Amino acid sequence: MSLPNDVWLQIIDYISPLAIQELYSVNSAFFNVAMDQRYQQISFSYLSRKMIWTLARLKDPPVAKRVRILHLYPHFVKDALDTMDLSSSQSLLSKFGELAGLIRDQKKLILKQKPRLPLKFKTCRDLMQVMMEIFSGLPNLTDYHILWCGLPSVGSDPALVLSSPLRLNLRCLRLEISLEKLQYMLSSFHNQSLPELEELDLFIRVEHLNADRYDNILLMLAHMISSLHSSLRKLTVQLWEPFDLSLLFAAISYLPLLDKLSLSIPMSFPNLGNPDGLIGFLNAHSNTLRTLSIRASELGGRSLMMHNELQLGAWMDQTFSKVHLACITKLEISLYLVPFESALLCVRTFSNTLTSLVFTGSHLAYEDLDLLTAAFPPSRQKQALHHARIGPVTLSPQLIDLFAERFPEMDKLELLVKSIVPSEGDVPLFCGRSNSDRDQDEGQIRRFIEEMKHRHYSDWKLRYLDLSSGSYPRLMNEEQFKSVFMQSILALRTFV
Repeated sequence: MSLPNDVWLQIIDYISPLAIQELYSVNSAFFNVAMDQRYQQISFSYLSRKMIWTLARLKDPPVAKRVRILHLYPHFVKDALDTMDLSSSQSLLSKFGELAGLIRDQKKLILKQKPRLPLKFKTCRDLMQVMMEIFSGLPNLTDYHILWCGLPSVGSDPALVLSSPLRLNLRCLRLEISLEKLQYMLSSFHNQSLPELEELDLFIRVEHLNADRYDNILLMLAHMISSLHSSLRKLTVQLWEPFDLSLLFAAISYLPLLDKLSLSIPMSFPNLGNPDGLIGFLNAHSNTLRTLSIRASELGGRSLMMHNELQLGAWMDQTFSKVHLACITKLEISLYLVPFESALLCVRTFSNTLTSLVFTGSHLAYEDLDLLTAAFPPSRQKQALHHARIGPVTLSPQLIDLFAERFPEMDKLELLVKSIVPSEGDVPLFCGRSNSDRDQDEGQIRRFIEEMKHRHYSDWKLRYLDLSSGSYPRLMNEEQFKSVFMQSILALRTFV
């Protein structure tokens, strides 16, 4: 069948990725999509036959050009070192094959059935050299993700392999790395200029909690970030355990293009360290930052054993009460682990310029939403809040009244609905024995709809309303919700 390529691409949109892999021989459109799906995102972690075959394929330029995203975890270096023998008579892969054979106790059978590997290496250094050549020759690579922590036996060996893609024209770099390993990485490209990254995502771990020994590493990291002054637009900072990063924030130079900052704050002391470091960094970028994302974390270390909501709240209050961001328009706060009062302080601090708010992660009572909506100045014309994503909430007619009154200029509202009541203060009723099979009482839903039929918001400029909920009764026709909201909100064009 002869069809234009664009038509084939539209047909492919309706086919699952696994099925496309089997249809690569249909025509060139299927072939290219199948090859892109196979190679656009690749990862290497453990030494295996599959890894060797993938490396061999990437030596082919038509395949290498398809790679867009690369993930590396250098356990393959440890595997290679572990399979080496003092004797140099055997190749590395021969020893690796012997080890695999001993584990499976089927060495001879495996060697007979499996085809010969396309690449052979005598030493771990040979393997690393080939990987460096391949990774530095991926012409269209844009996103690079590194995971490197632990693996004490490999020392600094993986650094050369991991730093080889940094010669490419990358857009995004994600480093999930311990400070100890970060020192190796920074040293490996100390005299090399980084690509003009637009996004830098740092997920920092600490293998030995001794803050004094890390000052030089933090200064090196600050120098690396500062070198991205002509390109960096988004910076994400996340810690595995509480650690003082104030020196890092204080040492980063002004980044004129930085418009988005994402912070994950450990629950326990010292959180992100002396607040003065972060305060200075934020205030230095008062005229560049447009988006600020805040959440708390308790991933590992002391945060799991010693987290203290009051202590976190005090740290956030001390920090964000002294921050001035003149141009911020979007604030995202995850209320999971973040105290409501501290999150509300952040909203109040930045409310004069906000046009978009994401405030999710913990159930919000009507009283909470009253405080939240009151945090915004009543007379904001040019800089009115146009978009909000809030919840979970208990939906009531009075809650809709509150949003219509406080945010008359709002264009898009997304509410994560936990339950629905016909009047504020009513207790939602559910039926069903298990949490996975609980529907709300249909009578309450009907009374809610009847109440909404008597409401008309002629001055509300809301055009998009999304009520995301798992509580609607399965037998209830969702068209009823759409109908009543379309009739009561005259400007509404889209209901989801």
